[in-house]
Amino acid sequence: MSWPEIEGTYVVGDPAAPVAVCVLTSTELMAPLAAAPGVAIAGEVQTANLGLERIVLNVVANPAIRFLLVCGRESRLFRPGQSLAALVENGVDETGQVRGAQGHEPVLRSVPEGSVRRFREQVELVDWTGELDVDELCRRVESLVRRSPTALAPGEEVPAAPGPAFALIAPGGRREPLRYDPKGYFVISVDRPVSQIVVRHHLPDHAPAHEMRGRTGSSILLGLIRERLVSQLSHAGYLGAELAKAEAALRLGLRYAQDRPLRSDAAEGDAAAARPPMTAPVDAEHLARCRPGSEVELVLVVREAPEPGRLHGVLLEPVEPCAGPRSFWVSDRPVRASWDAETRIAMGGQDDLTAGAVLRVRGRLHEADLVTADAIAVLTNVATVLPARG
Repeated sequence: MSWPEIEGTYVVGDPAAPVAVCVLTSTELMAPLAAAPGVAIAGEVQTANLGLERIVLNVVANPAIRFLLVCGRESRLFRPGQSLAALVENGVDETGQVRGAQGHEPVLRSVPEGSVRRFREQVELVDWTGELDVDELCRRVESLVRRSPTALAPGEEVPAAPGPAFALIAPGGRREPLRYDPKGYFVISVDRPVSQIVVRHHLPDHAPAHEMRGRTGSSILLGLIRERLVSQLSHAGYLGAELAKAEAALRLGLRYAQDRPLRSDAAEGDAAAARPPMTAPVDAEHLARCRPGSEVELVLVVREAPEPGRLHGVLLEPVEPCAGPRSFWVSDRPVRASWDAETRIAMGGQDDLTAGAVLRVRGRLHEADLVTADAIAVLTNVATVLPARG
């Protein structure tokens, strides 16, 4: 028998056993109780809606289960244990609401009425909410098994639950360039000696504004939202992903760099050895002397992306003639770049190759102003772009 049918947080014991155990929020009880003789499954439940739905559907799929033992710590907000007892005692109304339940939104939307009826007929609920002693609970299970219950006889055929009717949507999309968030941008780093994530907020003119430190990405993101420092949903989503990476880096001892994949020190060293060294980006004068077919490296600000794989912009000239400048003058030299699926993109992704983006492009000069890119680095959030030289 392929059982359980519905995924969830549980440990399967003996599927032919008569007792199912709901440990409420005490997940530490699942494994020891699932190993007890007579237990078919031990699982947690956190909510009085989707959590109850999974319990009902998995129990009715196994007619050998005749007892539902509830134990562990109850959630004071969601009250799934009380709602489960109310479900067994009172059932649901025509809208799927559990009669007499006190939990938060105790409603079963995806369970057929016949499955609810079968569940109430099938199990006897044994309410030991609050009990955390494994030995005492095992003795209780043993006493239930001694009653030698038989599997529930087949009744009316209960149709299989159709499953939630989710509409399929495709991932991906076009993200607004983050530099256009009027609230500014953020530079994220980790302070490893004190195990903290550090977020520094800059205004759109690059002036330093705020600093926030914390140990979890979620608390920092909530703080940024509380202070109203983020005005774009795409920006908030980006920050959530980056802060989660920074937190994982601290917990797992990995190297964190904003907009780059997490790596171990060894992997970073291997990757760095495999990458060609970065060279100084060319200015307009040097670009004019380059011949078609030459390998070049330049920085541009994108003015438009007329079609996928094509970027039109203006050449940016480094303020300082060194290999890794972060400040650039805007030139009057138009440049174009082409890229494809083989182009390596660092410090961002394809969604960042949009109007307003600042990009460092390495590749082959195809025409006087067209570079076929082998690699692109997104500098939008780290570069300072100055007006044309006075």
